[in-house]
Amino acid sequence: MRKQLTAVAIAALKPKAAPYYVSDAKTDGLRIRVAPSGVMTWNVAFRIKGEGSKSVSLGRCDPEGRNGMNLASARERAASIVKAARDGRHLLAEEQAERQARKDAFTIEELISLYAKHTKSAHRKGGPLRTADDIDRRLRRALATKLDSPADNLRRADISRILDDVADTYPREAEKRRQTVGAMFAWGVSKGYVNANPVAGTSSYGLGDTRNRVLSADEIRTFWQWLDNGADGMPPDAIAVLRLQLLLGARVGEVAGMEASELAHDGERLIWRLPASRSKNKRERVTPLAGVGKEIAETAWRARPKGALFRTLDRKRALRADDIGLALNHRDRPIAHFTTHDLRRTVVSGMDELGIALETIAAVIGHQRGTRDTRTLIRHYSRPNLDHRVEAALIAWQAHLQGAINGR
Repeated sequence: MRKQLTAVAIAALKPKAAPYYVSDAKTDGLRIRVAPSGVMTWNVAFRIKGEGSKSVSLGRCDPEGRNGMNLASARERAASIVKAARDGRHLLAEEQAERQARKDAFTIEELISLYAKHTKSAHRKGGPLRTADDIDRRLRRALATKLDSPADNLRRADISRILDDVADTYPREAEKRRQTVGAMFAWGVSKGYVNANPVAGTSSYGLGDTRNRVLSADEIRTFWQWLDNGADGMPPDAIAVLRLQLLLGARVGEVAGMEASELAHDGERLIWRLPASRSKNKRERVTPLAGVGKEIAETAWRARPKGALFRTLDRKRALRADDIGLALNHRDRPIAHFTTHDLRRTVVSGMDELGIALETIAAVIGHQRGTRDTRTLIRHYSRPNLDHRVEAALIAWQAHLQGAINGR
């Protein structure tokens, strides 16, 4: 049956013992199916060359469009399906494939989670990354506005927009984010999780100006006194970490993550064994603690004989490098701007001025010893016990530091 469908004509259709169809005289392929129960549904019939005739339901018919599709919507939908069929396309199959692709596609949030699992895996070539947690946080900060978006939808222009604003003030951080996001997407491509790396072809933001900030004796004194006075309400554990870093020259994350299990007495000496898993060069580092550094570590150890020595205010986890950075950034520093890495540079520069051998300084702070010509010799053959040299260097540095603090 074929007739000019209208709201009145549709309302007049009555159920029969068997289902039947009424075709719309105005729109090719569109018809109404009337079931014996009286339920009416839209249906469209079409033919794709080489595939034969097809018939699909468009859903419930409702002339008012409240509980189903009205006549105008049905005609529009049917016309688009028939037009696509004449072009040799199955529009509904294409739409289903797109929906499935969206369902199967990884969001950026999911890609970051998978990459974080990879960087922490013991089965990863080279072992788990010491900086895995830092990488995860950097990715989430960099892509915070895109976490719910499909990873394959991220474009080069998106990367530029996200990072350009950061680069205006912090070019080094923008470049670190660019490299980290690029590394994640390159891994995603290799795993088949995404089709392309949106960072590929983007320009480097450079490394910014090389930092050479070293605190002067007056600045050291002012800074130490600021810590003595509570550092503008800074948590005590963060203050202890900053003191230890200035005393030891270690990386702030190494100090902040210090565990009770890493400390041991050797007679009157207190030894800190930084495990390879927390060391940047993946080698255990032994540091004899002396003087004020020993006092700070022992005080924290007595307070917390198990687990992390320095913790967040809620005591739920160990402090991290970014916690210390935030603690500084949220306060007015009593001297010109500096970073925790500048404290490390201050220790190295001070030891150098004291005439301590660069080989010993490298051992103190956990850098690679030797020149390019001698590193193979050191790596494969040299096994010196540097504890006493390191201890003597730290004692000399702390005496120099104490003199600066006391104004001598």
